[in-house]
Amino acid sequence: MRQPRTFKFVLSALVALFLASCDTWESGINIDPNNPPSLQESETADYNPSQFMLDMIGNTINGWDYIHWNVGAAVCEYHGKTISLSQGNRHQAWHAFDDSDNGGPWVSGYNAVRYIKKMQNAAIAMNDKNYLAIANIWECYNFFNLTLLYGDIPYTETMLDNAPIDPVYDKQKDIYFTLMRKLKAAGLMIDKGETCDAETDLIFGGDMTKWKKFANTLLIRYAMYMSDAAQDSAKAILNEVVSNPDTYPVMASNADNAFFHYDGNQYKSRCYRLSASKMDEAPFSNIFVERLISLNDPRLPVYARPALMTHTDATKNVLPSNMGTEKYAGHLYGITTDNAYASSWNAGANYASKLGEYFRTEDDKGNATSECASVPLALATYSEMLSFLAEATQKGWIYSGSMAKELYEKSIRASFDQYNATFKSDNYKAAFGSTALTSADDYLIQPQVNFEGGRDKLLLIAEQKWIASFLLMFEPYFDHRRTMLPPLRASSGAMAYSSTGSATHFPSRSDYPSSELSTNAINVANANATAFDIPVTGQENRNLALMWLLQAKGSAFLQMPVFQEPNYKSEYPCREGDADYGTAFTSWYANNWDSMYWWKNNDK
Repeated sequence: MRQPRTFKFVLSALVALFLASCDTWESGINIDPNNPPSLQESETADYNPSQFMLDMIGNTINGWDYIHWNVGAAVCEYHGKTISLSQGNRHQAWHAFDDSDNGGPWVSGYNAVRYIKKMQNAAIAMNDKNYLAIANIWECYNFFNLTLLYGDIPYTETMLDNAPIDPVYDKQKDIYFTLMRKLKAAGLMIDKGETCDAETDLIFGGDMTKWKKFANTLLIRYAMYMSDAAQDSAKAILNEVVSNPDTYPVMASNADNAFFHYDGNQYKSRCYRLSASKMDEAPFSNIFVERLISLNDPRLPVYARPALMTHTDATKNVLPSNMGTEKYAGHLYGITTDNAYASSWNAGANYASKLGEYFRTEDDKGNATSECASVPLALATYSEMLSFLAEATQKGWIYSGSMAKELYEKSIRASFDQYNATFKSDNYKAAFGSTALTSADDYLIQPQVNFEGGRDKLLLIAEQKWIASFLLMFEPYFDHRRTMLPPLRASSGAMAYSSTGSATHFPSRSDYPSSELSTNAINVANANATAFDIPVTGQENRNLALMWLLQAKGSAFLQMPVFQEPNYKSEYPCREGDADYGTAFTSWYANNWDSMYWWKNNDK
């Protein structure tokens, strides 16, 4: 048994929270939000807690903003990767996630902890409840991300001032309920209308009311994530929040969206930092582009830019399907051949759409220009929150005064507004030509969008959330893993990787980093043996092991529908100068192309 450790400060405001671990929602929290506890004189007493804020938030962001672009977006079929077999769209092991030793989610998440603790200690010493609330909210956001990705993780002992180098792994269930209580208390601690230092607050510019709304909106998100594991508790949380808007204000418009605002100097947007070659590695997938085209969606020319080059012979290559003069296309999702073959699909990345100017402005060589260095990163949005409420209402879990249809339609309109995606823009008309719509009303009455049009309502909500959540950090992955909606397809070629990854199962988790094996081997071994529904013994089963949040679903839930991947080279599109390419392309295309798209396969 681990011996008790001493530490400099006893955060009495948190003791009651750490002790509770049951799966019921308690309405009373033993913290007076208007009277945060005092702290003995300490080395942090002379510090303004705001000075820790940039490092606290920046460390978390730095480890996640590349991985969510490079892997998360591919796993959720936004991107069709052209190279690297280790990437998620090939459904192998998530080696890019696992490479946390090089600054990925694990390392950056735990680097942020030291600044969370410094800010908490300084806030308590200065009797500043606002900064204590912000530090606690960020602690919850940081650790929710980590436990959602890995399962059981070190938590309680890492929050000690004298944290050990080999902290015990807490159970995910215990972490989850502790964080939910702490997040609730942090929101209650904030009085509406107060402010903090705008220069160090790169999320809300010093607006404490928005921090309060952020905390309560996260309560909705994380309650929905736990709804399969502890439905009664999730429903209690949701009802307490939505039935008490004065006590628990939530996002009321896009003005409340949580964005990390890169300053363009110390912190530069990930989309700015990506090289032109990296952009070529991750053009949009055919799945995402074709769905946007099929819906005449105004977000297409915002998210993506037209393909640099297009083919003209449908018997030899895949042609863009949109009716406008500006052509959009995607790279085939899920290719499992080697890099050279994958990148050669349909003559390469220049024939597929890449990231749009909303996120990345470029010069004529494809290099990012300084205008996009400060493009913000979305952490939570009004549209996402409305989608959660629409789902909970449709399931009969809450009554918020709005019907599910109203919340669903408001979430779509909020997403349009967030991106200024209008039906009047020249880019929209150039993308859709004769199929262009004239308004959001027209969009909402399309048979594939209409809430009363006969399609499954939960699928409709999930599908629109998937479209709206592009680059919303890891939320598309976490949410799809929860619902498996929309029914994204896996390539038949992924079956070859069952011994090293998830194969045609949607990936269930990331692996603990190798650094933990060297510094915390006993606790890692215990977590692998006891944290999941089956013991994790190696690569062959670690993506089949289910964390507490997923166990109610069962591993069969993560099985993806499968489409027939083309065989190299005969079923690939034709390639000039190589007679072996494309001899059976038209046959494969006719028999398999539409099988990749759930909306053409009676998936209602």
